[in-house]
Amino acid sequence: MSDQSLRERVSAWLEDRTGYTKILHEMLDEPVPGGARWAYVFGSALTITFSIQLITGILLMTAYAPSSQTAWASVYHISFVMSGGWLVRGLHHFGSQAMVVLLALHVLQVAVYGAYKRPRELNWIFGLGLLAVTLGFALTGYLLPWDQKGYWATQVATNIAGTSPGIGPQLQTVLQGGAEYGNLTLTHFHALHVMVLPASLVGLVAVHLALFRKHGVTPPTNADLKVVDRFFPAQVWKDLAAGLAVLGVLFALAIREHGAPLDAPADPASDYPARPEWYFLPLFQLLKYFHGPLEIVGTMGIPAIAGLYLVLLPFVDKKPTTALGPRIPLLAPLLFGIVGMGGLMFAALQSDAADTKFQAARKVADERAKVALALASKGIPPAGPLEMVKHDPELRGRDIFEKKCAACHVLGDIGDREKAKAPTLDGWGTEAWILQMMHDPDGKARFGATPFAGMMPSMDVAPKDPKDAENFKPMKPEDMKAAAVFLASQGDEPGETSPPRDAKLVAAGETIVKERCTACHLYKGEGDDSGVDVAPELSHYGSIAWVTAQVRNPGTKSSYREKVLDAQYKGHMPRFDEELSAADAELVAKWARSHARASSPAAN
Repeated sequence: MSDQSLRERVSAWLEDRTGYTKILHEMLDEPVPGGARWAYVFGSALTITFSIQLITGILLMTAYAPSSQTAWASVYHISFVMSGGWLVRGLHHFGSQAMVVLLALHVLQVAVYGAYKRPRELNWIFGLGLLAVTLGFALTGYLLPWDQKGYWATQVATNIAGTSPGIGPQLQTVLQGGAEYGNLTLTHFHALHVMVLPASLVGLVAVHLALFRKHGVTPPTNADLKVVDRFFPAQVWKDLAAGLAVLGVLFALAIREHGAPLDAPADPASDYPARPEWYFLPLFQLLKYFHGPLEIVGTMGIPAIAGLYLVLLPFVDKKPTTALGPRIPLLAPLLFGIVGMGGLMFAALQSDAADTKFQAARKVADERAKVALALASKGIPPAGPLEMVKHDPELRGRDIFEKKCAACHVLGDIGDREKAKAPTLDGWGTEAWILQMMHDPDGKARFGATPFAGMMPSMDVAPKDPKDAENFKPMKPEDMKAAAVFLASQGDEPGETSPPRDAKLVAAGETIVKERCTACHLYKGEGDDSGVDVAPELSHYGSIAWVTAQVRNPGTKSSYREKVLDAQYKGHMPRFDEELSAADAELVAKWARSHARASSPAAN
């Protein structure tokens, strides 16, 4: 028996059971009046892109865990641990954006060609339904990583849904899975993304294709209708080329970005510069122009009018021709809307680029994302990524500092230098900062704006009051240097990278501190308590333990002393041991200390 006869027998067997040749004939032998065109490729390119989304989505589902405790960790695993996971996720991420672009181009092409006119009105409406479902995919999809970007952007979207007239609160409750935004929101969006929306899309595509096959393509008015190509091979090759081009772009983007971005884990207690994906930026910018009672105009009114216009377009356009010229007045709102959306997107991007606060917040968010990914590489605890974040000084410490300390202190880009009423912490605990304090303790960047102003004398400049200057002994520069080196060394921690210290200079500095500083300060619990009674303990000054004690309660001998909490020193640092746990106090101490020692002291 020859190979050819075997193929014939297999083909005959399949034909007898399935009738596949008739199916293929109906699929591929469709006439294309006016000839095959590149303008017709968008539908097939969308079908290919959706197939990519379906395949990559199924692969992602094999490793994704949809809960607020596990989602971020599972996406991290896909992106950085699972073999090829980064590529699969990258293709899915950029494929969703490609679908939005291709559908918008397809709608525009259909409008320009007049392919929405009788008898194709229903096909146009089902196409608009596909656009709505695709945007639904985009909206529900970027919540699923449960990272900061998706969490905050989607919360904005559910809040907008809540402003819908009549059903708004009920709709928001259904989307959120209750009165609060949390774990049930994620599971609801996951169900929409992997079940409801795919089923809706498949149904719409089936009806859309059936109607398209019934009515055929709408050739341009200048087409030679005597030319009739067949769908296969003339149009198929163009469609295949367009699909491969889209696939190539998706691979290029996924490889260039090494997958898809992943922000820090979603944290409801944090501040985040939320922005939607680029295709929702026009709506985001539009909302800036409507406030108070008019807000609903931006959230619902204008989008509803735009949607109603698109739905009614086939029924309003009664012109007997599909030529573009006579239909321009009817298509003007569509063209104006496209230009307007482009303008709004450009305005949103320009506004963000010029917003220094947003850019600073964006920089912080990006840094937090890098730190979170680095932490995850060491292992994510069973309690989830937020537990991992809560125990990291770099992430949790900054948050606490911004909320509890930045009202008085300044450190780096945090705090208001004009309104600061406590020492600027840039360079705090370093030799340079201590030298500045010894020379000019009342400088604005040190104690000049605090209740301690005027209490500590300069160590190298005689007091202005002759009575005080009479017995004043200025400290030699070399003695100040030794004392500063010694005090800076008190903050060094075992195993920590610190500047090299000259042991002889440190020892000399300790002697000088005991002789010159303990009239006011304590050192190892000893000193002249008849002094100001508020000068801090200098033993372990600047260490993690010292700073933690200062944060928890400055009114102990471990840092300052009880009198700093008296009414006369009101405005000095308060105690936080009733607001912060011991662990949080240590986290903010570690963060502030490390960033202070890594920076240069302020000039004044």
